[in-house]
Amino acid sequence: MTHFPEDRRRLDLDAFSVAREPVGVFSAVARGTLIAALCVSIGAHWAVLQSVAWATMIVDYSQRVPLSTAVAQTLSGKHPCNLCKGIAQAQHDQRKAAALPTTLKPDLICPARTTVPAAGWVELRFGSLQVSASLLAHSPPTPPPRSELA
Repeated sequence: MTHFPEDRRRLDLDAFSVAREPVGVFSAVARGTLIAALCVSIGAHWAVLQSVAWATMIVDYSQRVPLSTAVAQTLSGKHPCNLCKGIAQAQHDQRKAAALPTTLKPDLICPARTTVPAAGWVELRFGSLQVSASLLAHSPPTPPPRSELA
């Protein structure tokens, strides 16, 4: 039996039908929750809020002045809106809280390990090698003649 491109498309669509099952929905919700938690942990929510504030300011300013002037006023930082001020204050408070020194608390669950050396140990003595310059000055001995080896 030969497979035509139409058959392959049908097979590929059948492979995606698993995503409609409840396990697939749970997996999608879990993946979305994980992505949202990661975005919040790296501060992406501030970027989203700032983008919303800038878009609102551009729309507001563009009703009174040309669009290029509205964009310039919005991004200059000289005319912040209430949302921009709130975002800046929240970011400042967050950085200030992260910079506070933390005190070390004793770990009561896992006590610190102490290492005890092995009771018996043996001192190893290595042979010494004596090298002198006079030994290095002589040429090596000549090899025996080959006729004697044969």
